[in-house]
Amino acid sequence: MIDNNYMYKFIEDICNEVGPRESGTEQEILAGNRVESELKKFCDETHQESYTSSPHAFLGGIKYSAILVFIAGVFYWLSLLIDINIISLNASINIIFLLIAITLIVITISYFILEVMKYHEIFDFLFPKRESQNVIGTINPKNEVKNIIIFSAHHDSAFEFNTFYYLKRFGQIIINIGYLAVGIVFIAIILKLVFFLLSIEQPILFLVFGIIFIFFVPIIIVYVFFHSSKPVLGAFDNLSGVAIVLGIGKYLSENKDNSEIFPKHTRVQLLSFAGEESGLRGAKRYVKKHYDELLSSGTTVVNMDSIAKKDIIVIHDREPGIGAKHNPDVFEPLLGIAKKVNLKVKLMPLPFGATDAAAFSKKNIPATTIGGLNLKEELAPYYHTRKDTPAVIEKEALGQIVQICLDYLKLIDNQR
Repeated sequence: MIDNNYMYKFIEDICNEVGPRESGTEQEILAGNRVESELKKFCDETHQESYTSSPHAFLGGIKYSAILVFIAGVFYWLSLLIDINIISLNASINIIFLLIAITLIVITISYFILEVMKYHEIFDFLFPKRESQNVIGTINPKNEVKNIIIFSAHHDSAFEFNTFYYLKRFGQIIINIGYLAVGIVFIAIILKLVFFLLSIEQPILFLVFGIIFIFFVPIIIVYVFFHSSKPVLGAFDNLSGVAIVLGIGKYLSENKDNSEIFPKHTRVQLLSFAGEESGLRGAKRYVKKHYDELLSSGTTVVNMDSIAKKDIIVIHDREPGIGAKHNPDVFEPLLGIAKKVNLKVKLMPLPFGATDAAAFSKKNIPATTIGGLNLKEELAPYYHTRKDTPAVIEKEALGQIVQICLDYLKLIDNQR
C-alpha cells in the first residue's frame, strides 16, 4: 500500500526541522542529507555528488538590471535635454550619453535572455561560488539490467517572489509589461541615435518616448523588488516531489519479493537535485557528469515538481521558455496511465520557467515532468510565496503520482 502519511510527514519534518533551503546553503545540504538517510532504507546504494555553481547569478541580477534600465533612461533624458537646449553641451556628449544608454540596455537584455530565460550561466563569474550536492539512490532489479528509469525532484526552495505574493496574477502581467518596456526604451534610444547621426530633428517624437519611460518607472521599481532575500518553506515546491520519489522507493522496498510489483529488468534511480531554483544547476551538473552513460543506457527520466492538489495534474510535453521539447515516448504513455488514475490530468507546455527535466531533454535524454501547477490558467497563491507550507498539500495527491510512476515503471519493465 502506498504510504501517503509517510510522504506527508517527511514534508512536515523537513519544513519544521530544516526550514527554507536556499540553493548553495547549509540548509540545502542538510535537506539533502535527510533525503539520503531516507533513501538508505530503500535503496541498494546511495551517494551524493558535489558541484560548484553561482546560484545567485540566476535571479540575483534582476534588480541590478532594473537599475541599469533606469540609468539608461536618465542618460536618454539628458540627451533629450541637450536637444531642447535646456542643457548646454556639445554634440559629442550627446552621442556618448546615447551610447552609454544603449550599452546598459544591451547588458540588461543579454542577462534576461541568456541567464534568466535560457538558463545559460553567462554572468555567473560576477557572483560568488557555492557548493551544493545532488543525492542519488539506486534500486537494482531482480535480474539483468535492461532499462534504467530515473524518478527525480529537487530539495532546494525558492526565494519569495514579491510580485506574486503582493500583486498575485497581476504580477505576471507586470513582468510581461517590463519586457515590453525595455524593448520600447531600447528602440527609442537607437532611433534617437540614428536620427541624430542623420541630422533629422524630431524633438516631439522623442519627448513622447521620454514621457513613456517615466510611466514605466513604477515597473522598474517592481523589478528592483522582484524577489525577497528570504527563501520560502517549499513544501509544495518541491518537497512534494522529493516525498513522491521517496514514496516510490518505500513502496518498492516493501514489495521486493512481489514479482508483480518489483522490477525484473529495470534499474530505478531515485534522484533529489539541488539548485533547481537557481537555474537547474544541479540537474545540469548531473547530466554533464553522466551524459555518456545516460545516452548509452537509454535512461528515461520522470521528474516530479510541485504537487499539491489531487485534481491538478499536469504532464509537460515541452518547456518553450528554455527551448526544451520532451520525448513523446515518455509523456504519452504517462498521460495514458495518468488518465486511468485521474481523468482531470492535462498535457500542456510549461508557460514560463523550467524544470529539471529540461536539463535532460535539451541533451536528447528522454524525459518529462509531472507537475501540479496549471500556470496557463491560474497562478496558485502558494507558488513561490510564504504560503507554500505543508497545509496546501493533499496527501492523496502525493499517492496518486506515486501510483502513476509505479504503473509506468511496470509498463517499461514488461515492454523490454
